[in-house]
Amino acid sequence: MFSRPVFDRICLICFHLSVRHRLAVSKCAFWLRKRSSALLALLWASSIFEHVALAHRGHNLCVLLSPKVRSLEQQNKLLETEIEALQNRFLKPTGLRMLYEEQLKELRRLADQMRKQRDLAVAAKDARAGQLEMMKAKYEEAVELRRKAEMDIENFRPDVDAATSSRIALEKQLENLEVEIEFLKRIQREEIEDLMKQIYSAHATAGEAFALPDIAAALKQIQHEYDVIAAKNLQEMDSWYNSKFEDLNNKTTNHVDKVRGAREELASAKKDIQGKERDMDGLKTKNDGLEAQILAAQERHKKELEALQARIEALHLELKTTKGKIAQLLMEYQDLLNVKMSLEIEITTYRKLIEGEDMRITSMVQGVMGMSAISAGAIGVMGLGALGAGTGGAANGGLGAGVENGAHGQTIATYSQEQAVEMTERKTVLIW
Repeated sequence: MFSRPVFDRICLICFHLSVRHRLAVSKCAFWLRKRSSALLALLWASSIFEHVALAHRGHNLCVLLSPKVRSLEQQNKLLETEIEALQNRFLKPTGLRMLYEEQLKELRRLADQMRKQRDLAVAAKDARAGQLEMMKAKYEEAVELRRKAEMDIENFRPDVDAATSSRIALEKQLENLEVEIEFLKRIQREEIEDLMKQIYSAHATAGEAFALPDIAAALKQIQHEYDVIAAKNLQEMDSWYNSKFEDLNNKTTNHVDKVRGAREELASAKKDIQGKERDMDGLKTKNDGLEAQILAAQERHKKELEALQARIEALHLELKTTKGKIAQLLMEYQDLLNVKMSLEIEITTYRKLIEGEDMRITSMVQGVMGMSAISAGAIGVMGLGALGAGTGGAANGGLGAGVENGAHGQTIATYSQEQAVEMTERKTVLIW
């Protein structure tokens, strides 16, 4: 048995606990006052206190962890959204990447075209260089032919000079011979005329004298022989001079033809050399222009490649930075998941503890209810025993015991219902 202050203290504790956790104060006090056993009241109060303390602790834990859990879930959703966006960004080609890829493809195509043009220009340059080498070879060959022709001309020059001097000498000799022949012909004619005059005069004197008939015949014969010898000498001299002149003319004609052919070859070689030199100058100019175009194209492509390389390096750096951020976010997400798992484990542990405590309290309440039923039966028996002492008192005692038992049963049912409601609410809070 406890004293009245201890009992009041227990009632006060139950009052505070019931107010804090929605227990009916009047029902709890009524139930405590109706119990005569202080040990039962203390046991019930301690169990209620432990139950309420656990519920309060779980409630406080839920209240403390709910904002954190909500914030962690929100951060988790944000991180999942960001990770999905980053994965879509780096796994799926974006419009910017497609634009860059199109530009890179176009630049690569232009680079290939310029490379092909450069190869064609180099091939054309090599072909022109080959043609230039061929022209140089032909030019050197023409120069060599010209040199040989000049050497032949120089070699033939003494012969030509000798032939020319011989021709001049022969022409002079021919002129002298013609003059001499003309002089001899004139002398011959004069002599013939003199002889004819003498013959005519002698014939005249012979006709007169009839003494010299054989002199005219002898003169005629002498004149005839002289004419034959003179004609023969003249013919031989003409044939000799004609043969010599023809030989000189033939040699001169041959030398002149050779010189003319050499001059024509030299003129054609000069024309070929001049044409080749003009072609060579044109090819040099074209080659210089092609080399300038190749250098300009190389510089332009070098600058474009440097710009593209810088852009690629910037994109690689951005990708590396983004990967670092993703790794950091994944680490944070993993940490949050670990915290979430630890919190879920702790919440599960508290839920199991609370459910075990609820089961223990339920079993204790059921035991208390059984003890209350036994006490009520004992009180009813005691009331029936007091019936023999007095009818009125027995009637009043039995009626009071029945009313008290009915009220006590109603109170226990109400308390059990409220306890079930409270347990359901607590489970709902824990699940939430």
